[in-house]
Amino acid sequence: MTSNKNKNKEALQTLPEIEKVIGFLEHDKIRYHQLAHDAVELFMQAKNLTIQLIIYSHNSHLIFRVPGYIRNVELNRLEILSYLMQIMSEVLDIRFEVSPDGRSLSACCQHILEDGEITRAQFDLAMMIILHVVDDTYPRLMQLLYTGDKPGATEFAGDNFESVTDNPSQVSDLVEDEDEPEEESEEDEIKIN
Repeated sequence: MTSNKNKNKEALQTLPEIEKVIGFLEHDKIRYHQLAHDAVELFMQAKNLTIQLIIYSHNSHLIFRVPGYIRNVELNRLEILSYLMQIMSEVLDIRFEVSPDGRSLSACCQHILEDGEITRAQFDLAMMIILHVVDDTYPRLMQLLYTGDKPGATEFAGDNFESVTDNPSQVSDLVEDEDEPEEESEEDEIKIN
């Protein structure tokens, strides 16, 4: 029986990567709750919302996840999914996940560990990315969800820029007329001596 008890105790020991994360959190005096031997949970007050962050180890990855921070609304809409794809295209280290029922949104940032360990700079970068992207995109997501605005040429930080498609007269300004040749001025010519 003693050997069985030791095996269970060993299986429940905190993983080294989580111990490292706990060390970073304690150094910064950030309160956390250890959920299991491979996970910690913390709550961070951001500008637009309070963020629940779970950091856990999975398949040689350290995962930083904000679970279900938008819930109980229909997310399988073109303007929402387009906006999320735009953000993931602009910020390569972020991933958004819509639940199978399409009514919950989570955000995730992951760091590959394999045979190494996370450094302080890598930890800080992952924390910054997940917290800032979730917080910065929240107002625009709420606007899209509750006002039905169509996405246009907008920045992901929630700023409202007028889309080119919202003002068709701008399109003609952007497209050159192919029938009219451009006049070259003397200033535009390249002079070779």
